[in-house]
Amino acid sequence: MRMSEYTAKDGTDELCTAALRMRRGIEHLDRDPLCARAFRVMNAAMHDQRARQVMIHTKADRPNDDEHAWRPFQMAFILLNLEGLTDAESPDRELADVLWFPTGGGKTEAYLGLIALTLSLRRLRGRPGAGGGVGVLMRYTLRLLTLQQFERASTLICALEKWRRAELPTAAPISIGLWLGQGATPNDVKTAAAVLRRSSGELGETDEGNPRQLLRCPWCGADLPAKCYDADTRRDVLVVRCSDELCEFRSGLPVHLVDSDVYRERPSLVIGTVDKFAMLPWQKNAGRLFSVDGEFDTPDLVIQDELHLISGPLGTLVGLYETAVDLLATGAARPKLVASTATIRRAAAQVHAVFDRTASQFPPPGIDATDSFFAVDSEPHERGTRRYVGVMAPNASAATLMIRTYAALLQAGAAIRDDEVKDAYWTLLGYFNSLRVLGAAFIQAIDDVRDRIMVVARQTGAEPRLVVEPRELTSRKKSTEIPIELDALATSYPDPASPDMVLATNMISVGVDVDRLGLMVVMGQPQTTAEYIQATSRVGRRHPGLVVTLYNAARSRDLSHYESFTSYHRALYRQVEATGATPFAPRALDRGLHGVLTAIARHTVPGAEADSAAEVPARASQLDAVRDAILARARSVAPESEASVSAALDDLSEAWEYAAADSAIRKYAGWRDPRGALLVPAGGNPWEADEPSLVDAFPVGDPPWPTLTSLRNVDRESALYLARARRRNSGQ
Repeated sequence: MRMSEYTAKDGTDELCTAALRMRRGIEHLDRDPLCARAFRVMNAAMHDQRARQVMIHTKADRPNDDEHAWRPFQMAFILLNLEGLTDAESPDRELADVLWFPTGGGKTEAYLGLIALTLSLRRLRGRPGAGGGVGVLMRYTLRLLTLQQFERASTLICALEKWRRAELPTAAPISIGLWLGQGATPNDVKTAAAVLRRSSGELGETDEGNPRQLLRCPWCGADLPAKCYDADTRRDVLVVRCSDELCEFRSGLPVHLVDSDVYRERPSLVIGTVDKFAMLPWQKNAGRLFSVDGEFDTPDLVIQDELHLISGPLGTLVGLYETAVDLLATGAARPKLVASTATIRRAAAQVHAVFDRTASQFPPPGIDATDSFFAVDSEPHERGTRRYVGVMAPNASAATLMIRTYAALLQAGAAIRDDEVKDAYWTLLGYFNSLRVLGAAFIQAIDDVRDRIMVVARQTGAEPRLVVEPRELTSRKKSTEIPIELDALATSYPDPASPDMVLATNMISVGVDVDRLGLMVVMGQPQTTAEYIQATSRVGRRHPGLVVTLYNAARSRDLSHYESFTSYHRALYRQVEATGATPFAPRALDRGLHGVLTAIARHTVPGAEADSAAEVPARASQLDAVRDAILARARSVAPESEASVSAALDDLSEAWEYAAADSAIRKYAGWRDPRGALLVPAGGNPWEADEPSLVDAFPVGDPPWPTLTSLRNVDRESALYLARARRRNSGQ
């Protein structure tokens, strides 16, 4: 059979398989009355969620009665996953369904529907008061993406909780929790109370860890000032109350923003960053999210957004720690896994390496690259498209090129007469590949761009546009400031608060869903095509977008991209680089295997969840079971690494056993004192400056083991010490 024939047949088979799975989903609704009822609840909740989002966005007084419809691919994806999600015995349960759809197409609504179906069915099937525990784990890679999706998901949770109160008052409440790393949210209520007092509750006035992550009520849109955040240290709970006395949730929103609340309440939906799962070996209460105590069912659904970002060093360690996550989340059945992306290559290999599952792409590619039935290539003049323009000035500096481009575009945007169209091109979104370049551009935008606008206006005989200082969306912004920046970015013209310029780095490459934006300037070709596509897809969602890429003639890479600009952009998605992850590579084992071993043992070995790490080796059979589970994962994902993983596990188990026998370890975490600890933070020495090897030794040997507290910034670093040599008295 010729290759072209094989490809066509293969694509047709995938289409038929997807259609068959959708039919089975419909048949499942006919067979299972509870599932059918949950399906209706999902539709009603999603309608309420959409109506509320529109009301808040348009600042209307009440939700409109307009009909809100699914896009075909969204409903198709839900039907495709319905049997595997609701029937633990279905073979579809083991698949990782990858929603591969262009940015801005509506992927979020598709898996919000799956969340609504999962949480409502969990309560419909449960006993009175049951159905609780974490039903869905939703993981992101970037804090900006996580916080924005938290706002959208909170509206859905409010709709579901309103239904639960009316229809199933004895069932477990439906709530949402935020579980973030890097100090984005407080670890306990006491810390939250101190932060709120110190900052007077105003975002951006304090260090990281401010619990005030919602600016508006996700149900009615009322402002949520600091007084709405009640950190009750006596009851050890943080309650967020809506400021509107007529709101359904005036007594408390179903949201949990403090780690201690998340561990105690076990929210129905937990949204977190992937690096937070590095805390599993450190935090004894983290196992409660997986219901390892048996009080509730384990999670039914795991959602991994922006799959293409789970690659490189981050993807490698996420894949290694996924060994623990997958095992802890598996109870009577393995949870259903759903992922989404718009830019990825070799997805099947990556899914197998990170999640140990078979990937199934939706929509299937079919036989025509421009038409998958659910998505068709748009014409340039249609909404939701982008035009790319490349600009290079060999005889001018990069700064001059940027200043003149910014000035021309800003002045041209002000000349548009139609306010709706003007809004799309009023805010210029500037994209930069580094903070260093952005910092210089910030100063130029304040002074030089303003001066150049005067020149452009004089040449065209128009009134010069008055621009204010640009706003910024970068990693320099605190987590508490991000909601403010996103709120400003979404403010439409002619509101005076609508920004003229917003300068950003790759922090906005994923997750920024502001459909009013239509104008972007990219300073220099980004490092990867995937990043280029993701960043430029932030514009052109409501109106056709314009992307101007500025190339530096002094850089050979920029020059090459400029020379091949047309051919490169005609086949942009074909240029996406392959991603990869190697969870059981030797250096990955050095950095993280002991953390995975500790995480599984601490949360599965009876009695090991307490603070005494010395109890685990005494239960040799259970520890052997943990070792076998890790080894089975390695055998499935990377068979060639089985021997090295087995040897490393033997060494770790033996070191743990000997340390316990010698009474060298008593506790798990040595945050401030390594004595008697099994784990100490890796990457720094908080105790003795003379002993840097204590926390930087890889591979690990005898406890205490230097263990990651985050899966980011995992590249090895070398400490440099300057020593002054002493002169010896030679007697000469």
